Amino acid sequence: MSKQRPSKKTARPKPAPQAEGYDSWSKRLFKNTYTRGGRQITVDGWSVKIQHLGRRHTFSLGTSIKEAAVIEAKAIYETLLAEGWDAALNNAKTQGGFPKSDARFWQEQLLSRRYRFPASSEPEKSFTARISHAGSGYFFPLGTAELDKAAKMACQIYCSIVKQGWETACKSFPRELIVAFEWSANPIMWTYTTVHTLVGRLAQVETAPVAAPADFKRVLIVETDAGLRRALTWCINNQAGFCAVPCESPEAFDQAMAAHKPRLVLLNRSLAERMGIEFSGGLTSLKSGALALAYSVSVDGDHMFVATPGGAEGYMLKRVNPANILDQMFQAGNFPGTSAEDNLAPVKLFFKGLLRPRSGEHTTALSKLTPRENEVLMLLSKGCVDKEIAQAMGISVWTVHGHIKKIFERLSVRTRTEAVIRYLEK
Repeated sequence: MSKQRPSKKTARPKPAPQAEGYDSWSKRLFKNTYTRGGRQITVDGWSVKIQHLGRRHTFSLGTSIKEAAVIEAKAIYETLLAEGWDAALNNAKTQGGFPKSDARFWQEQLLSRRYRFPASSEPEKSFTARISHAGSGYFFPLGTAELDKAAKMACQIYCSIVKQGWETACKSFPRELIVAFEWSANPIMWTYTTVHTLVGRLAQVETAPVAAPADFKRVLIVETDAGLRRALTWCINNQAGFCAVPCESPEAFDQAMAAHKPRLVLLNRSLAERMGIEFSGGLTSLKSGALALAYSVSVDGDHMFVATPGGAEGYMLKRVNPANILDQMFQAGNFPGTSAEDNLAPVKLFFKGLLRPRSGEHTTALSKLTPRENEVLMLLSKGCVDKEIAQAMGISVWTVHGHIKKIFERLSVRTRTEAVIRYLEK
């Protein structure tokens, strides 16, 4: 059959709408007016009309400062393109009457960080904030324990994201990420740690090993995100007897392997397919004789838990110190062994130790759970969502929510992931 050219009348798909530049929004702002007592009065704050997919809405931007209003208008429109009208309307809501371009908005969003990344040299009780925009979001460490300074920093980061985009902002401000190392696929055996991308004010952090690396075992880190690559380099170089060799792209992999002859390769799972390396779980032997270990990157603990493969016989996840991320492999002192299985032996012993009965605060807290709460927590540990738990137990979703709230209170945790990990560590 011969190919036919499309008719001239054939409708071509319209290109997806693009978010307008920051400067163009300045021309679209206006100030509403109303009449009172025969006089026309101009509203102090700025407004903007936005039309999309046949719907138009006027947004009151809640600020008399034009630059701040431009930021808010652009943010609303980009959220509209990425997530739709409901998200855009919700994004326009203010906290305590303040827009997101006002530092006072962020005072209510600050969280005290629970886990420090030693390389950042931040104070113990420094603040972090989850900053979301146009369908994406990250936790940003703010580098201070002072409320006002932290709020101003969060506001600065948010404004930068809106004005310059996520890519630029992520190169300028450290993000808090969870890196999980995938030791086994069935059962799931992962260790994980919290790191800060070393960019912006942290870009000058010394990542070189403390001692001379002449006889150190080399670990190649394949990671395209420069800030995360530097953070993992710091972690490995603080692991006694090892030094990191950074590799910035899959294209540079073969050359780096030939030049440095590493014993171990740490590989971001998202890059493995591009490089033709298959991971079925645990360590993988490469043609060079080196071993490869995959890691996953998540924005928070809940995202990490959801990202674990389903259908496994069991789930064991354990938080580790950033400066000891590979202790589980090296604690036997004989790395590398003759095979991937040999090198996994100490890892299995480590996880086996977690299954021993534990005493103390965690066990005491778990013993306070009611039988129904224990059943809910057991189903959560299997990856069930609220609706599935409700169906399995023959109760309503709202009752499930109530049980989960009580579990959080009894275990002194804030997320489902923390509760599940506490359960798995019992």
